[in-house]
Amino acid sequence: MTKKKKSVFRRMLPVIIPLAIAAALCIAIVITNIFIPIKYLTAYMVSADKNAQGELRITYLDVGLGDCALVELPDGKTMLIDGGDGAYPNQLSLIKTLNSRGVKDIDFLVCTSVKGEHCGGLAEVVKLKNVKKAFIPYSRNARITAEFFSFMNELDAKGVDYDYACKGAGYADDVNDCFFTFLSPNDWHSPLSDYARMNDDPTEENIDNASAVLWLEYKGKGFAFMSDIGADSLENIVKSYELGVLLGESFCTFAGREVKLENCSAVTVPAHGAAGRSAKLWYALLKPEIAVLSVGANNAGLPDGTSLAEICEYVQPMYTSEMGDITIKATDLGVAVS
Repeated sequence: MTKKKKSVFRRMLPVIIPLAIAAALCIAIVITNIFIPIKYLTAYMVSADKNAQGELRITYLDVGLGDCALVELPDGKTMLIDGGDGAYPNQLSLIKTLNSRGVKDIDFLVCTSVKGEHCGGLAEVVKLKNVKKAFIPYSRNARITAEFFSFMNELDAKGVDYDYACKGAGYADDVNDCFFTFLSPNDWHSPLSDYARMNDDPTEENIDNASAVLWLEYKGKGFAFMSDIGADSLENIVKSYELGVLLGESFCTFAGREVKLENCSAVTVPAHGAAGRSAKLWYALLKPEIAVLSVGANNAGLPDGTSLAEICEYVQPMYTSEMGDITIKATDLGVAVS
C-alpha cells in the first residue's frame, strides 16, 4: 500500500470503525431476534428455578386485570392456565416467569375463556414455547374476540393438538396421585350446554357462563381455577354437587378419581370479584384455605364490595396487585404460600 493510500485509510478510520461496529451490532441483533425477540430479551436473562420432583407448585401471575397461572406438576409436566391480556408489560412478565422456571415445553395450555383478559397473551406464548396440547373453549366463531382469533391462528399455524375444555377432559398422574379436569361446562356438543348458549347468543353473560372451571387435585388437596364463570353456572355446580352427595352419586369423576370439592385448598375469585357474581354458596361449600384475587389497576371498581364481603366470611383473599406473583406449594406436609 502506497503512502498516499495509507494516509487516506488512516483518515477514514474514525468513520470506518463506528460503521463496522454498527454493522456488527445490527447483524447480532438480527441473529438474536431469530431465536429471541429483542423486545423480550430481558425475560431471557434469568436463571432457572425448577420445581422439585414430586411436589406441586402453582404461581398466580400478576397480569393486571386478567388471569394467568403457571402450574408445575409433580411429574415434571407444566400447565399454563390463561395468559393475561397480552399488554406488553404483562406479556414480558409472563415470558420472564416461564423462563425463570425453566419452562421450554408447555405440556398443557388451558384457555378458559374467549375474553381478552384470559387469552390475549396466549398467541405469543404459542409462538415462543413448545405447546404440546391445548384445552380451549368451544366457539363456532373463531372471531368471537380478536384475542381468541389470534390465539387460534397460532395454534393452527403450529399444528398444536387441542381438546375442548369441558367435563371429561383432563389428565391423570397415578404415580404422584395428581389429576386435573373441568367442572364446567358440562358438554361442548349438547344444544343445552353453556357453550351452545354462548355460540347462539354471545352476550357477555353467556360468554362468562361458558367460562371453563378447572379442578386440580394433588394427594387430596384441591385447587379451583374459576375464570369468569357467572353466578348461574356457579350455582348449578353447587346444586349438582350437593344433589350428588345427597343421592350418593359422584358429581364429577376423571380417570376413576372422584372430585371432592370440600377438599379445596385454594381458589381463584371468579371474574376478579365483579358485581352480580354471588359465590356465597360456593365458598360455603369449599371453605378454601387460600383465595387469590387477580386484579390490577382498573376502571371497573373491582373487586365489588359485596362480592368481596362474601369471600371474606371464609378467607381473606390475597391480591396480585398488592403481592405481585403469588406462589403456593403443595407437599405431603400441606399447602403454603412460598
